[in-house]
Amino acid sequence: MHSVLANLPYGQLEIVEGTTHTFLPENSDSTQIKAKIHVHDITMYRDFIKGGSIGAAEAYIAGKWTSGNLTQVIRIFAKAQQETDRLEAKRTLLNRFKNVISHWQNRNTQSGSKRNILAHYDLGNELYQRFLDPQMMYSSAIYPTEEATLDQAQLHKLETICQRLSLKESDHLLEIGTGWGGLAIFAAQRYGCRVTTTTISDAQHAYAKERIEKLGLKEQITLLKKDYRELTGHFDKVVSIEMIEAVGYEFLPSFFKQCNDRLVKGGKLLIQSITIADQRFDYYKNNVDFIQRYIFPGGFLPSINVLNNHLTQHSELVIESIDDIGLDYAKTLAHWREKFLAAWPELVTLGYDETFKRLWLYYLAYCEGAFLERSTSTVHLVARK
Repeated sequence: MHSVLANLPYGQLEIVEGTTHTFLPENSDSTQIKAKIHVHDITMYRDFIKGGSIGAAEAYIAGKWTSGNLTQVIRIFAKAQQETDRLEAKRTLLNRFKNVISHWQNRNTQSGSKRNILAHYDLGNELYQRFLDPQMMYSSAIYPTEEATLDQAQLHKLETICQRLSLKESDHLLEIGTGWGGLAIFAAQRYGCRVTTTTISDAQHAYAKERIEKLGLKEQITLLKKDYRELTGHFDKVVSIEMIEAVGYEFLPSFFKQCNDRLVKGGKLLIQSITIADQRFDYYKNNVDFIQRYIFPGGFLPSINVLNNHLTQHSELVIESIDDIGLDYAKTLAHWREKFLAAWPELVTLGYDETFKRLWLYYLAYCEGAFLERSTSTVHLVARK
């Protein structure tokens, strides 16, 4: 383990376990990322070796190690992709097999999709209300300025989506993946269009239904509880905000075919998608990471090339634009983490424990670090039929 850490090509990682070990890369300088890991249980090294990146996460969640800046730790390892792969290669065959089988069992058939969505989005609306913005947008914001708040950035994101769709009052908009209703309500109120939106999350459906009724939008917004494969009808515009990650690689053809079939000729599609770097896609496709194991069972990130190829092969749509907002997601995650920590005393009274707290702090830092180092990104893909 120490030999792997000693070969980190970027950043300064300090390990504290009674005595202090500092691992400096060659040609390091003061501008590089610095991070410190405090070891509380030396069995964390065994977890690292046996479980790779998932083992490292499990050790953190178990309280075996901590860091004052977890995001910086993640960034150092994200920069050292080859060395990280060496660490992953040390995992036992049994551990790799167990993770792959578990992910296969979570594939997104219609029944599997329902089960996977419930595993994350039905944790409790009270949880999400504590760290999301008032619109309850659980997706990357777009910051119009460096000083913008999370609330301002999420509203700017909603406006940007509607503008990129060229949304107008006469349109009928189909939204695949309602969330808590933020986009559907914004589009209906701001642009006066009709909206049909669908979710398979029971908690999200109940919350969105109550919001829509309170705002007097029942005649304008049709809220469904259907799998995207069950949708019918034709629409002027189709939008899907960070739902494609829950589709799964083997079901991407059916997803794009459905988008195509639901759009009228000349209609526009906008997909906001988290993406994996094209250079990492083959490795990612054949392995299971921490997010898939513990946060989004059945989750799968496409790459830009995968999105382009599937849209080309399984639809009549032509891509008009792709805009990258990956660094906005890093900032969004930082704001979520700040709000999550501020709300933690209240979350404890709702029954969330320290293990849950460490899991979520690791999740938020893991994603933020990946976006900052461009291992993952987020895009707006706009296409026309």
